[in-house]
Amino acid sequence: MLSLRFLLRQLSPYVVRATLAPGRDVCPVRTELLHDQTVLLADRLYLGHLSAAGAVLARAELRPGTMVLLTDAAGGPLPPEPPEGCTLVLFACSMPKLYNTLAEHAGQVADWRQAFQTLTDKGGGLHATVALTAQLAGFPTLLLDQTGRVVAGAEMAESAFLSGQAAATGALPARTTAAVFSAAGPEGSGFWDVPGTELRLYGRSFSCDGEPMGMVLIEARRQAVCTDLQALCACAADFLCRRLLSRDLERLGSSSKLFQQCWEEIVQQRLTGTSDIRSALSHMPYPVDLFVQVGVVTFDGDGDGVPYNYLLARLREFFPNTNIAVYRKDVVILLSYAQRTFRPELPHREQLTALLERYGGFLALSNGTRKLESLSSMFLLARRTATLGQALRKCPQERIFFHEDYSVYCIIDLCVQRYMESKGNDDVLYLIHPAVIHLTRYDRDHHSNLRDVLYYYLINDRNLVKTAAATYMHRNTVINKINKIMELLDLDLEDGTLRQRLILSCQFIRYYENVMKREFRP
Repeated sequence: MLSLRFLLRQLSPYVVRATLAPGRDVCPVRTELLHDQTVLLADRLYLGHLSAAGAVLARAELRPGTMVLLTDAAGGPLPPEPPEGCTLVLFACSMPKLYNTLAEHAGQVADWRQAFQTLTDKGGGLHATVALTAQLAGFPTLLLDQTGRVVAGAEMAESAFLSGQAAATGALPARTTAAVFSAAGPEGSGFWDVPGTELRLYGRSFSCDGEPMGMVLIEARRQAVCTDLQALCACAADFLCRRLLSRDLERLGSSSKLFQQCWEEIVQQRLTGTSDIRSALSHMPYPVDLFVQVGVVTFDGDGDGVPYNYLLARLREFFPNTNIAVYRKDVVILLSYAQRTFRPELPHREQLTALLERYGGFLALSNGTRKLESLSSMFLLARRTATLGQALRKCPQERIFFHEDYSVYCIIDLCVQRYMESKGNDDVLYLIHPAVIHLTRYDRDHHSNLRDVLYYYLINDRNLVKTAAATYMHRNTVINKINKIMELLDLDLEDGTLRQRLILSCQFIRYYENVMKREFRP
């Protein structure tokens, strides 16, 4: 975790020659003395005396990224330059001087890690971690998300650059964001000199499974730095990453915790009146408009293994200025609008779907309402919509469900539950029109799909072109199947009431097969 450039500054009077691999600054934690190795690897730092190391360097294979530090290089012949991509630094100081400098730094890093661990054990969140980083550094510190938005900051009153950059929008300008993230390089660690100033930004980006999460950024005056700020950034980034990926639901951020407590009172009906609920929501981190809509994210396996803190941070990118919290291992999103809406626009829907897929999540959105006393019911309906959507979705990639698309199935769901309670059995097929039963039996015996054709034919208002598109069949094939259906059933499809009954019966049997997981019995 030691910054090689910081080490070179610490021992600058003793540097004889430094050949640095491009983009390589962080020294490996594991250290070995050069002795009789035949292969030198990139995951460790090699130390040795110049007089004894020549033979090892001459015969050993140096893998790309290998880092070697040699002492006692004052006078005498110097070894050749290392292969491309490797680092070789020659010092005039003794081995004890080099080793003690490394050990002193390792002790400081250990102290930093202990301080961060103590804060974490006490439940310190993102803001507290950033504040501790600024305290240890003695300079202004920011935590950015991967887009450059400021998540947390500390000691910004002392900032000569970053505070002004983020003052207007709460995010760094795109040009600055691109500069600091690109300066981090392939190792995610680096620095960027602010043009025309004596300021330098030290940064460490961090990610999860290759997906960028954010960056720790420290602003310092170049001549005033006496601490390995690069290593401090790395320590802070490590603990912030762990914090974001934590599965501990008791240590959510304060804003999420506030909404979580409010939502528990609403769902458990400790708050029931519109005025009481509106008053409670007025204290939430984000204002709630006249019409509200409940979004619920459910997970495969009851949410086991979901990094809720990180997921909440990502969801806030898709739903900015929105109250979001975890409730009983679901994520609740309280959307609000000045006017009623049933199907809100979801920007970056593909990226949101990809995020849900990554953690086995499904998002269901209720209809909008201004009756706040109905929020508990809207939550339950949205959660049931998520379950129905998983069973009835059109394709496996679909992970976002609107209640309006599944409202009929919610009605069927309630009907079936009531039927089984009152009758003591699940023979709900008696509620279905006999013609649909007959087509289902025919399809089973002849390996056909007449029931589906009838369903899409009716919901598309008997339009052959739309039916063909919905069933992925040629128009002539649809005509032949419709003729076969009419031959088997002899029904008057001009009767609107009959058409409605047939559509509901098709939906009912889809529910029976896909949600109840029952096989059709003749």
